[in-house]
Amino acid sequence: NEGTYLCVISDRGFENVELGVIGKKKKVPRRVIHFASGETMEEYSTDEEEDEQEKKDLLPPVDPTTLTWGPYLWFHMLRVATSTLSVCDFLGEKIASVLGISTPKYQYAIDEYYRMKKEEEEEEQENKLSEEAERQHQEQQNKAQAEAPVQTDQPESTTCTSFVNLNFENEGDSHSVVENKQDVVTVPT
Repeated sequence: NEGTYLCVISDRGFENVELGVIGKKKKVPRRVIHFASGETMEEYSTDEEEDEQEKKDLLPPVDPTTLTWGPYLWFHMLRVATSTLSVCDFLGEKIASVLGISTPKYQYAIDEYYRMKKEEEEEEQENKLSEEAERQHQEQQNKAQAEAPVQTDQPESTTCTSFVNLNFENEGDSHSVVENKQDVVTVPT
C-alpha cells in the first residue's frame, strides 16, 4: 500500500495506524447533483479553483485596526505594492497591445502565405472542374456524332427575289412605267 504508517504502542502492543498518503488530498466534490432518475453526479473543482483557494488560505484575513504600528505599516505597504503591480501589469498589457508589441513580428507574411495558398487551391479546384466539364462536353459531342447519321444529300433551296422598277418622266410625259420582274434562282449548297 502507498501511504504513511505510524507505529503506535498501545496496551495490545505495537499497532500500525495509517495516516494516508502524504501530499495527496482526497478530492471532495464541490457539489453533488441528484437527478430524477436516481443517479447522482459529483462535480469537482478545477485545479485553478483549488490554487486560488490555497492562495486565499495562505493569507488569512487580517483586521488592520487590531495591528500595532509595525505590522500596520507593513500590511498597508504590501497592499499598496500588490495593487500597484496589478495596475502596472494591466496597463502594460494594454499599451503593448495598442503599440503592436504583443503581435507576432511577421504575422502579415504568414497571413499572406496562407491567403496565397488558399487562392492557389481554389484556382486548382476550378481548373479541375473546368477540365472535367470540358471532357464531359467532348464525350457528349462524340457520342452525338456517333449516333447521328451523316447526311450527304441536301435539298436544293430556291430563293425568289422580286422587285419593282418605277420610272418617272419629268416634262411632257404624264404616265409612268411600272415593271414587275421575278427571278427564280437556285442556290447550290
